[in-house]
Amino acid sequence: MSSDESPRDCWRFAAEVIVSPTMVTVKNLEPKPMVYRLDELARIASESGLVSERVSAGRLDVILFDGCRLAFCNLAAESDTLVGFDGTPWHSHGVVSFLAGSPHYVKCDELDILIGLCSGELVVVSQLVDGVLRDRWIEHKSEPLDLEYLGPGEELRVIRLPDAGKGRAG
Repeated sequence: MSSDESPRDCWRFAAEVIVSPTMVTVKNLEPKPMVYRLDELARIASESGLVSERVSAGRLDVILFDGCRLAFCNLAAESDTLVGFDGTPWHSHGVVSFLAGSPHYVKCDELDILIGLCSGELVVVSQLVDGVLRDRWIEHKSEPLDLEYLGPGEELRVIRLPDAGKGRAG
């Protein structure tokens, strides 16, 4: 994870680089929409002891724990990507910035998100109201929870995944 990424977070670039003894020339630089690397995500999930499911050609779900599916989607029709939890409103697109204790933040691509969750750098926060799941999102472990507007019957559960390969159900 890095906080020194280019401002064009959501785009990967294709370019022809020509090197000569006196200069480097970049030709044909045109942005290409970011595409999540779903096969690589599935490999990382497996190596980390997590189960993944290829829901469609453009969607991979990683089961983080019972009842918690993190979906990584390539939306070809919109030339977009999406990461979010199945059945909850929170989602993000492309490279995601996470606050890591003001004023710091880290930017994570899809691989960084899964690796961060497996390493404990990122945690899952579930919001329940009167025992019913209302939302779920990812936060950096260094970012304090904002409890100022916590309502009656509202509960926030923070879950750090077990270390890779330890204590995970398959």
